[in-house]
Amino acid sequence: MTVFFEGLSFLWAIAAMGLVASFFGIWAFVGYRKLAGDAAADWDYKLANNMQDLRLTKEAYIRAYRKVNAPRFPLYMAAGAGLILLLTPVVFSLINLGLYGVWIFSDKSRVFEPGYLVWTFSIFFSLIGAWAFIGASVARRFHAKAPGPIRDELINERADFEPTEALVVGDNPAHINASLEGVNRELYKTIFVEILGLNQTIEKNWNGTGHVCDMYSDGTDMKICVHSPKNKTALTAETHPFFFQQTHAREEAQPVEYTIILKLKNTHIAYEKMQGLGIKMGKTTGRATSRLRSFDHENLHIFLYEG
Repeated sequence: MTVFFEGLSFLWAIAAMGLVASFFGIWAFVGYRKLAGDAAADWDYKLANNMQDLRLTKEAYIRAYRKVNAPRFPLYMAAGAGLILLLTPVVFSLINLGLYGVWIFSDKSRVFEPGYLVWTFSIFFSLIGAWAFIGASVARRFHAKAPGPIRDELINERADFEPTEALVVGDNPAHINASLEGVNRELYKTIFVEILGLNQTIEKNWNGTGHVCDMYSDGTDMKICVHSPKNKTALTAETHPFFFQQTHAREEAQPVEYTIILKLKNTHIAYEKMQGLGIKMGKTTGRATSRLRSFDHENLHIFLYEG
């Protein structure tokens, strides 16, 4: 059946696709090898500057970073060229087989004779069509499997987060202003001691300012500081700068925001008790059966995990 391969040679196509697959394959390989180091370096930078997300582990961040920043283009180009490289001999043989059948069916008409115009024309455009189909299939998968933005990938990773410590605070220590409307020292003592089970120590002259600071902790170096003014005097930017942060001079001063993560028994009961106190609770998440209940309160982002 050597007559099948008379006419147009397909060796040039195999050689060309081999070069394309090799080029993009090397590009993808180098990119993927570099990616893990870049992700780890980015995490270490965030960690060193207290910019890390406390509900992510380094491994989870690297997974999300690699997924979003992976060199998918050269990878899929290499895969597409590789498929064409592997399938071209098969497709070429099938085309020849089909054309040979047409030639036999036509009583070996000179019009369809191997090696002549119709034969070579049919092979050429059939190969082009097959390559286009393979390329379109790879492109469709490329777009279908495209990752979302890094924010979405990090949200997915956070869904599997399990705290290993009973209390995590970032930035540590967290600072809370107990002189705001609707809150006071006793309210926070109820929350942190009676509901959340933390220990309290009192500094009556915090950092020499003359103001009181109730410090709550689980016995580790993680601390939550609740500041109360002495004799109803105001807390100022000089004594408590973390309540008066400004990114730009024209912006209104805002308190620094803190994240508090606690691992509790009966998380939902603790959540309901705090809710019953009537404190401000924004951006609430979770249900009675959820392993996580979270909410924002003043300058705090609080996450309660069942553990």
